Amino acid sequence: MLLTVCYAYLTFTAATRIARRKMKILNLVRQYALTSGLSFKSGKPEYLCHLTQEISASVFWEEASASQKYTEVVLWREDDNRMTIIQPKPKVDLDEWTSFIGSARPLTPTTRVRSGQVLLLLEATLPDREDDGNDDACEELPLSQSVSLTRLSEPLAWRSGDPYGLLVSTDVEGLGVLGLAFMDSKLKLDDGMEAVQMISVDTSGSSQDLLSLYSRKLNSPGQNSSSDNDKDLGGSFRLELPKHQQVHEGSTEVKVEALGGDTTKVRSITCLGEAKDGSAQGTEDAMSGEFDEQDSPEMLTKLHQAKPPNILVYTGLKDTEAERGKFDQVKEALEQCLGPDHYIIYRLKHDHVLSQPWAENTSLLVAATQEELEDSVNQKFENFVEDGGRLLSFCSHFNMGLDVQPLPFLSAEVGVHSMVYRPLQGSVTELKVYVTGLCYTQRLKAHQGSTAFKVIGSMKSGNQPVILHAYAGYKGGRAILSQVHLEMSPTEDEVRGTEMFTQLKKSNPQRHQVLQDILTTLGMTCSRGTQTTLTSAHLLVVEDALQDTVVQSISSHLDETNALRGGKVSLVFVDDAEPTPATPEELPVLIGGAADSFNWQVYQDNLKTRTLGKVVLYTEVIPTTMTVLDRLSSCVPEDAGLIAIAHRQTSGQGRGGNVWLSPLGCAMFTLHVRIPLQSELGHRLPFIQHIMALAVVDSVRTLPGYQDIDLRLKWPNDIYYGDSMKLGGVIVNSSIMGNSCSAFIGCGFNVSNSNPTICINDLVKQHNKLHNTDLPDFTTEELIARAVTIAEEIVQDFQENGSDAFLQRYYNRWLHSDQQVHLSSEEGPQATILGLDDSGFLSVVKDGGEIISVQPDGNTFDMLRNLITIKT
Repeated sequence: MLLTVCYAYLTFTAATRIARRKMKILNLVRQYALTSGLSFKSGKPEYLCHLTQEISASVFWEEASASQKYTEVVLWREDDNRMTIIQPKPKVDLDEWTSFIGSARPLTPTTRVRSGQVLLLLEATLPDREDDGNDDACEELPLSQSVSLTRLSEPLAWRSGDPYGLLVSTDVEGLGVLGLAFMDSKLKLDDGMEAVQMISVDTSGSSQDLLSLYSRKLNSPGQNSSSDNDKDLGGSFRLELPKHQQVHEGSTEVKVEALGGDTTKVRSITCLGEAKDGSAQGTEDAMSGEFDEQDSPEMLTKLHQAKPPNILVYTGLKDTEAERGKFDQVKEALEQCLGPDHYIIYRLKHDHVLSQPWAENTSLLVAATQEELEDSVNQKFENFVEDGGRLLSFCSHFNMGLDVQPLPFLSAEVGVHSMVYRPLQGSVTELKVYVTGLCYTQRLKAHQGSTAFKVIGSMKSGNQPVILHAYAGYKGGRAILSQVHLEMSPTEDEVRGTEMFTQLKKSNPQRHQVLQDILTTLGMTCSRGTQTTLTSAHLLVVEDALQDTVVQSISSHLDETNALRGGKVSLVFVDDAEPTPATPEELPVLIGGAADSFNWQVYQDNLKTRTLGKVVLYTEVIPTTMTVLDRLSSCVPEDAGLIAIAHRQTSGQGRGGNVWLSPLGCAMFTLHVRIPLQSELGHRLPFIQHIMALAVVDSVRTLPGYQDIDLRLKWPNDIYYGDSMKLGGVIVNSSIMGNSCSAFIGCGFNVSNSNPTICINDLVKQHNKLHNTDLPDFTTEELIARAVTIAEEIVQDFQENGSDAFLQRYYNRWLHSDQQVHLSSEEGPQATILGLDDSGFLSVVKDGGEIISVQPDGNTFDMLRNLITIKT
């Protein structure tokens, strides 16, 4: 017994000591990370803790001034590892550093680092591992016990040498976890390297993009010989062609014109002979200086995850039936490859190309017109790609400044011919395609020094290139240009005759495969979704007595077919034995029953309201919940809180006519609320959407343990992760009925659907990683019920006490306090956001002192550019 007590005491004491140590180190990180050079290093020091000591600059730091030497104080020491602060904060000159391929832009002193982020310099070496016969000497720490640098940081730039330099971005909490791992010798770097020091730093100068370094070398006089190609670029880094890219015998040299007019010979298009099986191998590209062919689709997708899931399709100058038909054709082809729930496809009209800020909100631009482009449009598209955008061209004249010259082939015959597709990764595919009679010349000319090409599609007969993959600009921009109609279905009007139809139909699976590969190469997500069929609904009521009252009220309004006829959707009440199909115009409704996709018990357990949300119209698949309650709301008692909930929607409604993607895992509902006009909220109806948005955020952040989940409010009606990514929104439709307002509050927010953007459970998992917690994930039923409960609490408090208490709570969650903005345009007047005015509109003060109110309806707030566009 005594031994058990002693063991328990020792165990408790050890655990307490470990917890105190962890808290002490984390507190020191929070105190010094942003203001000083907070360093973790290995090796025995020559001085004692807390003794100020002058030190020499690291090989990566700028030298301190003569009057201000670097000094170091040890804060914590354990064996050979220690934690110190260095003053002044070291600064790294980035001129000799190289940006990682795939980073958003070369790193400069003006590169924006989000508030609370830390630039962390790691110095790493390859460990000496001499073979001493001891196998344990090289034994690595198990992955379950190590802490991965890449999991907690974003790589920005590197510099080769010994030691190797790596610059990453992380937040203060992430630095704390990395620091603890360093002190415990559990920090894991890639390629077997070991960190000998990591320190928070500032930067000066600008890092270089790898491709721009090589392009600058190509354009420098006297750098054309093979021996010169082996010289160092950007320090000790050497750029050489991988073996699989070496030029084969029989390759041709292609002249590339530089901006200055000089002509430089580079190895480019390799015209190979026939394969051993006698098939033509076509045209391959081994242009020096292009990005690594092994850029993974997953990496490309991650690079664009911050972009809204919008795909824009440009079909030409006019708004004719033919151009609208072309848009429908392209949209159908993309949807078949991308599947539902990943992207929203819009038509980019000609007059919007130059007048609307579409580029910042577009994941992919598709050019699908055979008309000549205006110079201004062509330049806009070029800028989009060079700024890191993705573009796909279907037989258009857009050439993105590459000076790609189309030329006739096959006697200018338009029709079906054989093509060979060679993807960047994967096997070669041969297929029949509909061609325009044009191809690209093999004498490719690049007007931009940073542009490289690869031929990925060529005609089987003649090897003429018809699909090009281009890398452009310094920000990872990519374009795929095609002179074959991959968007064209075998059923299109252009396909004439049985033979042509049959040939294309047989190659249709290959056409989809090629188009999917192209979209994946451009960073799109191409997982196929399941086909959706509209389903019947269940009317579920929380209390039996309330159910009897509701059913009696509805029965008195049914017509002879047991239907409630509404403006857009009619509800047809049926027995369980009647298998009635659902349509967009008629929704069969069963009283009670069970739905496998909806946990009714979890919803009831989390609903703590007196009225709202107690009468549920649930359906698995519906076009939108916004249209199904209008007729039902007039047939039930006023104290029956109606809510329509969907497992998924096929045409979810967003603000301003936008479409809201509604995949599985997204909470989607429409809540009906009656507001007396002669009440505090009745006088301030625009507050309704703000109340609902706040309720969603607080449904998470008011739970114990979840207070730090960074859900925020963006004006006027969006729910955001921090200030970077949208994961939900609110829309309100209302009408006046007698002395009250009948408001239908539509709400959708991502709970467990990680794709295509981000969801709340992603944030929970990230929080668990950073804070070593084990918070459980949410379900849609839980958060819908909690959001409705909190919404009722806020409405009641608003009605009783006015807007003051609500505004204090709202401002604690929103993103815009004292934010500086421009009105109408980036050159428009400057203003400062004050908050919400007494009516619920956005209140801003211009620099001259004039205070104006901006209504949410029709106006937009572009946070990326701090621009409020005011409806005129």
